Parts: sequence; C-alpha cells; structure tokens
Amino acid sequence: MQKILYLIIAITVGGLCALGQVPAGWLLGSLVTGLICAFFIKKLYFPDSLFKVALAIIGATIGFRVIPEQFITYRSLLLPFVFVFLLTITGGLLLGKFMQRFSSLHPNTAFFCCMPGGASEVIALSKEYGADQQIVAAFHTTRITVFVLFIPLVIGLNVPIPAQNGSAGGVMVGDALLSFVCIGGIGLVTLLLGKRIPLPGSSLFLAIALGFIFHQWVVPTLEIPNFVSGIAQGLMGAIIGIRFDKETLLELKAIGGVSLMTLALYFVMSFGLAGLFYLLTPLEFFTSLLSVVPAGAAEMASTATALDVEPMMVATLQMLRVLTLFAALPFLIKWFSTPVNAKKKLPN
Repeated sequence: MQKILYLIIAITVGGLCALGQVPAGWLLGSLVTGLICAFFIKKLYFPDSLFKVALAIIGATIGFRVIPEQFITYRSLLLPFVFVFLLTITGGLLLGKFMQRFSSLHPNTAFFCCMPGGASEVIALSKEYGADQQIVAAFHTTRITVFVLFIPLVIGLNVPIPAQNGSAGGVMVGDALLSFVCIGGIGLVTLLLGKRIPLPGSSLFLAIALGFIFHQWVVPTLEIPNFVSGIAQGLMGAIIGIRFDKETLLELKAIGGVSLMTLALYFVMSFGLAGLFYLLTPLEFFTSLLSVVPAGAAEMASTATALDVEPMMVATLQMLRVLTLFAALPFLIKWFSTPVNAKKKLPN
C-alpha cells in the first residue's frame, strides 16, 4: 500500500509540475518527490519490471510519432556518432584512471564506476571481477540521477516548452480510451517479447517498433495525448528518484572528494562531446546533448519526449551507444581490468 501511495503522490506532483510549465515536469516532479521520500521518509524498493512498463509506454508513444522520412537523416550521423562514441569510451577510461589515482579504490572498482552507460550490465558484472559492487552501483545511481535532474532543466530553460495537446478539453473521451487500449496492448506485448531478447534496453526499441506499426497500419489517425506518456515519465522519475538515498551518499562520501570531482568531469565531458557532435552534424546542440550524453537511454528518450526534442533520433542514438558498449564491454574488461587473484569455482 505504501508503494502505491508513493507512486500516486509522485506522479501527481509530476503532473502538477507539467501544468505549471516546469520543463519535463512529469519526470522532474516525480524525481524530486522520490529524492525527498528516500532521504526524509522511507526508502522503497520496486521491481525492474515496473521500470520496463514505463519504458514500454514511453517507447510506444515515440513510435506513434515516428516519421519514416527521418531515417534518411540517420545515415549521415553514423560516422560522427562512432567518432564521439570512441571518445566517450576513452573519456570514461581516463576518468577511471583518475578516480583510481586519487582514491583508495581497487582499480576494477574505479574502472566499472566510470564505464559510460549500460549501468545495470556494468553493475552486474563488477562483482565478478573483484570490484566493490555497492560503490559501483552508488556511483552509477548518482550519475544517472544528477544527469536526469539537471539536463532537462538546462534544455527546458533554453527551448520552448511544447504545447500540451493532451489537456482535458482537447481530447475526446473515445480517443483517450483508445489510446490507453493501444498503449496498454503494446506495453504488454513488449514485456512478453522483451523477456526473450537478452539485450539492454530491448523493451524500448520493441515498443517503438510496435508503436510505429500500430500508427502506420492499424490506427493511423490516432494521436496519443501527452498525459499518457507523461504518466509513464512520472513513473520512471519516481523509480529513479527513490533509488538515491542516504546510503548512496555515504558510499560516495567514503570515497572522498574525488567522487565529486569525477562526476563534475563526467558532466563537462558530456557537454564537450555534445558540442563536438553538434559541430559534426546538422543537429541542434540540445538534440546532440540528449543523443550522446551517457545518462541512460531510457531516461534521455523520456526527456526528449517530454521536451519534444527529436525523441526518435535520441532514442535511436542512445540505444546504439548502449548496444555498442554492451558488445565492446568484454574486450574493455579484458584490456583494462586488473586480474583478480581470488579463487573462483570452476565448473565440473
């Protein structure tokens, strides 16, 4: 009951922020509510499946907004993206070395802390290679929370807030009900298929693909109200915010000031890479920022949807970054991690 009440309050606060024209209000309002609850009231734990539900809904709404002609543009972005991705990996490795040099962390802990993306996969693998999994989880949780908290504000204060076509007076009841049925159906199919595809963020791409198919060939005239994706953004923000608590802060405090400096350098690096991507492509700067910043594919796609900043392009490039890192991770671990001397159980 406590969890349900918390989610209702967090999403409601997000909705009120959106009505008050706060940039990415659904996401930020619920995120801040989660932070307040985790620090001053009670830490709550939610299953990963709930995050995937929010991800599926957001992906489906992005799919409904896809314009096929957009894909022609993506080909020209591939080479600049690969170049920026390599710089992102290099920057993450250098930050790992910096963190190791000025702290007492095990080299592998610093290495896994600074891997730029694929947080859940990196955290899961870190323990196997002798890293402190709690510190790795704390660092990635902080990184994503900070980026999700500040990037929407930075962008929202510099771009016009999109018109809310999902206001109560602007949507027919029948269209609203049909939207819920379509999005709910897509979300259910996405969750079922996602279990069979063991790739990071597969739920997001599946939902986008299904949303696109539905909009092109099943309900081509249906327009999804903004509050539908807004509720999903509120759910996502509530889950992200509640993860950052006093224990996470204590883990970072134990490392020392180098953790704060590393996060600051991560922030500077991300804006620098976004500026480079902006110079190499025809994209606007804030589109470039959302597309390449290592802050979570789902979170940045949600932010792009909330601010109406090329959500399909952002989702595509972010997922490409995560999948490429996922493929490169075994090689990066082999080349840059320190061998673990601890005994391991060998299979019979």
